[in-house]
Amino acid sequence: MRVAIIGAGLAGLSCAYQLKKYGITPDIFEKRSAVGNLLEHTICTLNIFDRTLMNPIKYLKKKYKLNIVPLSPLTEITMIAPNKKTIVKGRNLGYVFKRGYEKYSLEKQIESKLGLPISFNTYIKIDDIKDSYDRIIVATGDNSIAKDMGVWTTSYTFQVRVATVLGNFKKGSIKMWLNTGYAKNCYCYLLANNSKEARLVLALNSVSHQDLDYYWKEFLFDAEISYRITETRDTEYNTGYPDSAQVGNICFTGDSAGLMDDFLGFGAIRAIESGILAARAIAEGLDYSALVRPLQNDVKGIHEFRKALNTFDDRDFDRLVTFLGLPFVKQFIYKNPFFKAHCGIFAAKLYNSLKYKQRL
Repeated sequence: MRVAIIGAGLAGLSCAYQLKKYGITPDIFEKRSAVGNLLEHTICTLNIFDRTLMNPIKYLKKKYKLNIVPLSPLTEITMIAPNKKTIVKGRNLGYVFKRGYEKYSLEKQIESKLGLPISFNTYIKIDDIKDSYDRIIVATGDNSIAKDMGVWTTSYTFQVRVATVLGNFKKGSIKMWLNTGYAKNCYCYLLANNSKEARLVLALNSVSHQDLDYYWKEFLFDAEISYRITETRDTEYNTGYPDSAQVGNICFTGDSAGLMDDFLGFGAIRAIESGILAARAIAEGLDYSALVRPLQNDVKGIHEFRKALNTFDDRDFDRLVTFLGLPFVKQFIYKNPFFKAHCGIFAAKLYNSLKYKQRL
């Protein structure tokens, strides 16, 4: 069986890793010159957004025998609303991972287990190869191919500015700002790469790229950000979904399959799992769309939180941060291994319904 993988990111590498276990050697095409995200940065996962009862590291290791190592555990979350602030501390909050070209990044970790050649600096068009392969795995990390095929629906478009800042930072901690004055109904966050360097991120929905400078300056001033900024990069993210996870002999994985949620922008673990599931579907003759559906349903559920957040004003953010800071809430949500975000979906739907009725 001939298999092509377009993209050597998390989903593509994970797919190749699993195919190799089945004795299938795919052709891997990557338009960049090396494995790794162009922008070295850190990401985090929150255990409450993990759909399984295990944390993602244990889950991937137990179910797929894929061992990944975090940069550090996530031990502190600070949430800042216009007039309220809360800090959550614990050992079961989540993990911080490195993305990029460094050897301990998520991409490099999976590549080191692969042992297969990758065709770098190779830009592939679907029409050029669709008749030459039995299966084509789209793992480009974006919706470009699905969009070109006319099978993509965009739900939200986010403008994002990522800055590298220098200072003194606490590893394993994330600070998040919620304020409509500069983040509208999205957020800003600070996540350390190490004790001296961090990523400062502003994400905005329903604004143009031209408006990004204005909100960035408002954020730096209002939040009193005094770190030394050494670099900024802007990007645009589109969340959404393809009509189907598989169209003919083409399988969409990761962000190409709409597996990055539009609430907090999480998607790394789902990208890894979708790649593995695509490989399993190919090797065992299974229905990939059915295998990946639980991941898509997970994203659809989290979408309810985004819909609720889109109705928030600053008073709502103050109430939210106050609520999340209550001792019994901290205990129930963050220190209860059985609590997952889907437990709150009903509450999010109810909140959306009440807000809608208030507008009538």
